[in-house]
Amino acid sequence: MTFNAEEIYKEIKGRKGKSIYEEEKHCILILKIMNDPNKGVVSSFCVEAKIGDSTFWDWCNRHEMFLQCYALGKMFARERWEEEGRQLRQIPNEEVGCQFEYWRMQGWSRYGVGKNSRIRLSLQGSNPSDHYNQLIQQASNGDFTAGEIKQLMEAINVGLNAHQVFELQKEIDSLKADLAKMQELKHGQNNYTNKTFT
Repeated sequence: MTFNAEEIYKEIKGRKGKSIYEEEKHCILILKIMNDPNKGVVSSFCVEAKIGDSTFWDWCNRHEMFLQCYALGKMFARERWEEEGRQLRQIPNEEVGCQFEYWRMQGWSRYGVGKNSRIRLSLQGSNPSDHYNQLIQQASNGDFTAGEIKQLMEAINVGLNAHQVFELQKEIDSLKADLAKMQELKHGQNNYTNKTFT
């Protein structure tokens, strides 16, 4: 991989900071990258497409075809990894050496097999209800293990409950303000009535 900072800068400046999604170009590219045994990760695609990872996840959220190609590319890559494992089982233990450990680490870093590390969230907006729905979508794409989705949902539920309490308090405050105005108006009318008839 060659890195030319000037060339990359000029390309980004030429598109005025906006990364233009082209379905045919980028869908084919993500499938190729994910199926390449020497690449097979999101960062490889981002380098090839000259985009940041936030743009990548934005494309996944906004373009269904891109998301489907990414999901399918992950499945092909995962299946290739599984096949490598099946081949390693055929080799006698004394000959495997560090190949098995390397294979296992690839599964951990690329596919979350047995991982206990940071996870990447693709959340937009500030409403916990929206976050909840977006996490469900990410989970259905296979981005989290069962334990991770459980922890995430518990955290989102706490946020959702706090958000609902906050919204309810705003409604109560608004009702109290309306009630105070109504009492003020009623009190003002009584004073007017008393002055008229005395």
